[in-house]
Amino acid sequence: MLLPKPRSHRLARAAKKAHRKRVIRRIREQVRQRDLRCRHCGGTEGRLEMHELRSRARLRGRPPEEIFNRRNCLMLCSACHRAVTEHRLIASPTGEAGADGDVDFKERA
Repeated sequence: MLLPKPRSHRLARAAKKAHRKRVIRRIREQVRQRDLRCRHCGGTEGRLEMHELRSRARLRGRPPEEIFNRRNCLMLCSACHRAVTEHRLIASPTGEAGADGDVDFKERA
């Protein structure tokens, strides 16, 4: 009796990457519908970008559904997103709802 050939690592990685992209695309659309403007400055100038409150590096190794979800993601304009990623601006949720609720932004001294 012959055993079936296992799935190649290349195909497995490609399937995992495609799944991650589908999850990100779906969540980005949901967050874009919720946040029509930048959550910090309220502007609509330029492009709105999705930001994760708990970073991908902190959640590394977890499934994409746990990293990219409505409670962890919000939309920021490119200038505010740059300020948050450069740690000049700190975004933190005020309640258990995460990004679905209020988010507090503090300038770093």
